[in-house]
Parts: sequence; C-alpha cells; structure tokens
Amino acid sequence: MGAKACILCGATPPPPLTGEHIWPDWYNRQQPNFRYELESVFNGKTQVRPTQAMNLKPTVLCRPCNNDWGAQLEDRVAPILTPMMRGKSRELNASDTQLISAWLTLKVMTSEYLLPAGERDRRFFELSDGEHLKATLRPPDLTHIWIGRYVGSRVSAGWITDRSSTRQVSDDPPAGIFWHSVVYTIGQVLLHLFASSRPIPLGDVQEGHLRYHIPVAPADWDTALIEIWPTPSVAVSWPPKKAFDDDAAVYLVERWNVQQSPGAESPSDPPEPPDVGGA
Repeated sequence: MGAKACILCGATPPPPLTGEHIWPDWYNRQQPNFRYELESVFNGKTQVRPTQAMNLKPTVLCRPCNNDWGAQLEDRVAPILTPMMRGKSRELNASDTQLISAWLTLKVMTSEYLLPAGERDRRFFELSDGEHLKATLRPPDLTHIWIGRYVGSRVSAGWITDRSSTRQVSDDPPAGIFWHSVVYTIGQVLLHLFASSRPIPLGDVQEGHLRYHIPVAPADWDTALIEIWPTPSVAVSWPPKKAFDDDAAVYLVERWNVQQSPGAESPSDPPEPPDVGGA
C-alpha cells in the first residue's frame, strides 16, 4: 500500500515515503483498550483480520509533509472532532469547516492507495490536487463536503466506503464527467465528499462553459447533512436532526449514481431510500 511519490508535493524516494493514517493516532489513543476487526471489501471479496488499533496507513507522504504539514493539521482538527465523535453538540465556524474539509480530503486521497496495486490507475485525485491542498488548505475545485451523524454498527470504530463512475451530462454538446463519492466515519461523525471533473467533450466539440445538473437519489438529505465545503456563510450547528445507520450510509455514497438521461426531468426508477433518521 503505497505511492511512488508524495501525494502532497511530488517528492520521490529516497528516503522512503511514510505512512499516513486513514484514522489518526490521536483517535487510537483515546481508546487504548479497544480491539478491532479490520474488514476490507473489494470486488465483492471480503477479508477480516483482528487488529489492536485502526492502523491502516498507506505510505503516501514524504517525511516533511507528514511530520510538519500533516501533523499540524491533525493537531488543529483533533480538538474539533473529539467531542463530536462522542455525540456532543458543537457549533462549527468557517475556520472549523475548512480544517475538517482539508483533513477529510487528505484522508480520501490517502485511501485511494488502499486499492490493490493493479487497480491504482483508477485513482480520482491527481498530484496537482494534493499540491493545491497543501498550498491552500482547501479541497480541489468541484469538491463538495457534508457532515452528518453516524449511529451504525461501526460507531465505536470507523468506516470508509467509496464509489466512482462517469456520467454524460449533456447531449448538445455531448460532454461527460468523472465523479468520486466517499463516506467516511470516525465515531459518531460522518463525512461525505463528492468530487467531479470538469465536463469532458465527447467528440469534436468547441471549448466553452456548460451548465449541468447531476440528479440525486431521493431522501431527506437536508435534515441529515450539513454542507461544510464550500465554506458556509454562517456558523453551523452539529449534529443534524437525523442520523445515518449502516444502510443509510451505503445509500448516501451511492446517491449520485441515479441513472438519468441528460434531458430527462426526473430520475428513472430511483431506488427506494432507507429511513435516514433515528438516533
């Protein structure tokens, strides 16, 4: 599990790259007596192994990026998320939401190196996205991030699941996008990232601006999610009124996968949404 170059600056070994935790060390230290089962699912195959810590850490960062930039980001995010992971209410200001969004983006970029070596060509993020994140502490353009509350079976641990695909967004001119959707949980905090590429011409099409809409699977999203990136204009209060169990979290990561022709007015045969609620 590793990159060939640092995903934040492009530095290549030697010295060797270092591991970046999917779930940070400060989270493990808060639960020193916990024992976990690490479950991984890829291409329908499930593997489970016992572990004493949530220690997934692909080697993706050079030592300066990890020990300086990454460590400082963890130190700033830990006091924000720690009480929230236990369900304590909190108001998030613009600085809080930017820090959480940058932190999640790093975790998502790192998680792409959990893929088997032969599948890593399917990564969504490029080196330029990592360089942008490090330089600005801002997720890449065309990235949206929401925060919710998680009350499912992994509430004492963590969960990350993703979906990626392509979508045609226009018939005239013909154009498509790549998109990437990720749900990440840490304790009771649920974070959802959706990123897309700019429209890609399908054929000989002149460059220009294209407005499009991506259909979303039906559910009561507004009472279960709070958008935190782009930064909201006012402080937001967490948690939302409704929470996600396991089924609803899986439905959430798939919510951009509603099939619809570019000219259709509504999704065709959308799946029945689970109950996003309770807690």
